Amino acid sequence: MIDSTKYINIFIDHQRPEIKQVTILRKVRVLRFLFEYLELIDIQDLYDVTKMNVYDFLLTKSWRSQTKSHAQFVLREFFNYMKEEALTQFDGYDLYPIIITNKRDSILSYYSEEQIRKMIDSIDTSCKCGIRDKCMITIAACTGLRASDIVFLTFSEIKWDKNIISKIQRKTGVLIEIPITDQIKFLLIDYLKNHHPNINSEYIFINSVNNLPFKDAKILTNIIKKAFLKANIDISRKKAGAHSLRHSLATNMLKNNTPLPIIKEVLGHTNINTTERYISVDIEGLRRMSLEVPTYD
Repeated sequence: MIDSTKYINIFIDHQRPEIKQVTILRKVRVLRFLFEYLELIDIQDLYDVTKMNVYDFLLTKSWRSQTKSHAQFVLREFFNYMKEEALTQFDGYDLYPIIITNKRDSILSYYSEEQIRKMIDSIDTSCKCGIRDKCMITIAACTGLRASDIVFLTFSEIKWDKNIISKIQRKTGVLIEIPITDQIKFLLIDYLKNHHPNINSEYIFINSVNNLPFKDAKILTNIIKKAFLKANIDISRKKAGAHSLRHSLATNMLKNNTPLPIIKEVLGHTNINTTERYISVDIEGLRRMSLEVPTYD
């Protein structure tokens, strides 16, 4: 049996200090899948692994092409390091000389403004978690903040005097300042005055089951999904979470003729090329906004 811990630790030791821990964990997850497969086919030593073994491993995964591209980059990096340590027969560039990526291979899930309003209005605020859930979902729908930035929102990040949320994004480490609407402000005040448990915590949103801060941002996906289903909105062929609300906000802003640089600032992107991905489904909107090319003699 291959000592996967040994090789993964070598891989982690090669990571640059500026690489975020969450990124390293994503890479390690791919490697754990690889070692599970190698154990399954009874490979005893990493040096015995062939390129065909690695190719066959990826074939066992029903990942989207973008996810597979990510895995290929991780595997290329891993085998480069292992070759440097004389632990494999080949390096990463022997394995994958070229990696083709297609970030537009899937259309991000989109919901109209009417569907989102219907979903938010369907939330039962008389139940124990109703106001909290409505507050979290409204923030996601109106600000485009990521799930982790909402679930782990702190009191110090709400600037009541300026009507903004000011925080360092957990994914990018970049400061973002987002205006909050009166609707969000009133929901927050209602939740904090009437529904927030009396505990000493820096976090605003609390798990009502144990009166502790949430441990995982995925809880917001479950809350949003339940709200869509309660509103009888079909999500059978779409994703339904904070990211779909984030994408829907960007697309609806574009449909309302909001300039791309403003959408970029709202989403907290550092590169406008990232923002452009969010408009890939609105071809008709782009056509309406395009200018006619002048003709010259």
